[in-house]
Amino acid sequence: MTELPMADARQNDKNRKIIHATVAAKNLAGAANNTKWNELISHFRQRPGWRPSYRSKSIKGPRSDWDVEWFYHLPFPFAYVEWFDIGLWELAPSLGVLLPQTYIDHTEEISTVVARIGFEFEVQADVLRIWGYLPKSYEDFPPA
Repeated sequence: MTELPMADARQNDKNRKIIHATVAAKNLAGAANNTKWNELISHFRQRPGWRPSYRSKSIKGPRSDWDVEWFYHLPFPFAYVEWFDIGLWELAPSLGVLLPQTYIDHTEEISTVVARIGFEFEVQADVLRIWGYLPKSYEDFPPA
C-alpha cells in the first residue's frame, strides 16, 4: 500500500533554500510546522462524509483556487504556505427546487480542531484562515 503524501512531501534542499530566502526577504516568522499541518491533514482525511473545501497562498506565488480533495491536491510542501483557508459551510440536501439552498455550519467543529492543534487562526464569514507565517495577511479574506 502506498503512503499518502504529508506536509513535507516534495521537500528537498532546493526548496528549503528557496523557502528560507523568501522568508528572510519578506521578514516573515513561522507560525506553523509540519507536525501541526500533518495533524490537520490527517484529521480531514479520516473524517467520514463531508470534507471542507480549502485554498492556500504560497509565500512565492498567487493563491490557489478552492479544492476539496484532501489526499493529493494539497499545497505540498506546506513550508511554502503563507495562509490556508478552510470553507466552513456544507451545502445541505435540497428540500425542493423552489426552496432556497441551505447550509450546514461546521464552524464550531473545525475551529475546535484547529485550536486544539495549536494553529494561529481566525474565522470571518464562512472561512477559517490558518496562518503559516506572520505577520498575518488578510489578503482576499472575507470581511467580518
